[in-house]
Amino acid sequence: MDPRYAQQSVQPPPPGYPPQGYAQPPQGYAQPLQGYAQPPYQQQAPPGYAQPPYAQQGPPGYPQQAGPAGPAGPAEPATKKGKTTLFVALGLVVLLAAGGGTAWFVAKGGSGGGGSSAGGTSWDVPMPNAGSRDFNSGYAYGTWMTDTAVIRAQRDGVLAYDLKSGTRAWGVPTPGEELCGATPELTKGKGAVAYGASGLCDHLTGLDAATGKLTWKIKIPAEKSKQANVRVVPQIMNAGGMAVLYVDRGLYGHRLSDGKGVWALKSDSTCSIKDANANGNKVAVLITCYTANGSSTSVAALDPATGKVVWKHEVGDVGLMGSVLSAEPTIIQREEGGGRVFTVLDDKGGNPVEIKTGNVDMLAMNTVPYIQGPFEQRRYAVHGNRLYLATFAENVPGKMRSQDKALAFDLTTGKQVWQSSGTHDTKLTYVRADDQGLLALEAGDRRDLAPRLVRLDAATGAATAVAELPQKYGTDGEDARAFERDGKVIIMPWTSVVTKFAVICVDTK
Repeated sequence: MDPRYAQQSVQPPPPGYPPQGYAQPPQGYAQPLQGYAQPPYQQQAPPGYAQPPYAQQGPPGYPQQAGPAGPAGPAEPATKKGKTTLFVALGLVVLLAAGGGTAWFVAKGGSGGGGSSAGGTSWDVPMPNAGSRDFNSGYAYGTWMTDTAVIRAQRDGVLAYDLKSGTRAWGVPTPGEELCGATPELTKGKGAVAYGASGLCDHLTGLDAATGKLTWKIKIPAEKSKQANVRVVPQIMNAGGMAVLYVDRGLYGHRLSDGKGVWALKSDSTCSIKDANANGNKVAVLITCYTANGSSTSVAALDPATGKVVWKHEVGDVGLMGSVLSAEPTIIQREEGGGRVFTVLDDKGGNPVEIKTGNVDMLAMNTVPYIQGPFEQRRYAVHGNRLYLATFAENVPGKMRSQDKALAFDLTTGKQVWQSSGTHDTKLTYVRADDQGLLALEAGDRRDLAPRLVRLDAATGAATAVAELPQKYGTDGEDARAFERDGKVIIMPWTSVVTKFAVICVDTK
């Protein structure tokens, strides 16, 4: 069996799909999605759980736990030589088909620095089962950076590394059998992680990122996999101080402050949720409704605090793989003629602008076998009136790596502004977009090309080198989440198959 990860298929609701009797439907839909904005969404804590707030904390230096490969040996503290510190927090935790885990020892501390960069040194933390074909034991459901730490949410718990020393700041084990989801971002230092047992990811708990305390716990809807050895997990997003869950064709809004379920929106026999995204202060939902004469698809913007419809817009046929790329700004993507079309809507759901591209890279970077449904991390960035995409990677002649280019598009005109120039022949991982343009990490190649941090000019796309990183970390950032703050570069790959590090830190100052 080859249970390769794939985007959830989109199908019309089956005949007789049970409609849910929620309050009034949104205006303009023919009895669709009974439950647009149904406050409050009643969700009781499971038997034996305290009502929120529920405080529990794994003590700093939580004891190491043995995994299936035997007890983990003691990890050496991070070593530093000079001023370069690269944090590649491999926020990777993968769901193993068998139980157990080895990840707790990974967060004990860095294993030492070996490479130098711009006169400085690097330190790193080993990844469990590095170099094996085990896609799962290195997978992270969430990776975050604060002012003082890098945090990864993994199968057996949540672990924080001190930015200055690389030692573990705190660790809290999963409250259940295994952790199975996390918000992609923190909101004012708060996040949420999902966990479960017996094949169901059916609980959510709040997390204080400063201390590792679990602040509340609730039971959530869950979907059981129809395939052996495949775990279905909720897509968890955050917007406007809410954790928004997309699972089993339903959306659920929970307050990050106390976990309270405020609203719910479910597919029914007339209309079906095709995709959803949430960021900033908006939730965007792609909805297909069915009639005797066919079907129609709309995108609706919801207030994350209440679930109420702010506006809706007909988008026509978006095809099987149509999806919401971004909620704020609202961008819908679809395939067309071997390329992609991105429809951009203003903050009132009007004035659509279409961006037509060639075959750009819309593959999720965090795809692994045995896990279906997490929030997909893709190679794009949005800032101001710019959408940054990436060309589909091509093989580099004579090398064992691929390369791509960054593309910039004007959100107001739909025109391509530039294709990046002056970058090395390697893949780019986007760190962030800002007024200066796009900050990106060239992944490099541990065999012959050192990674670089580069700035792509907002007007021209020309690359300017910001810092060179140790060559030993080449390719670790190829499919990864990357951060930069005050000269510290943080890279968080998604699978242990392509890297042997769980954390790498390079201080480029």
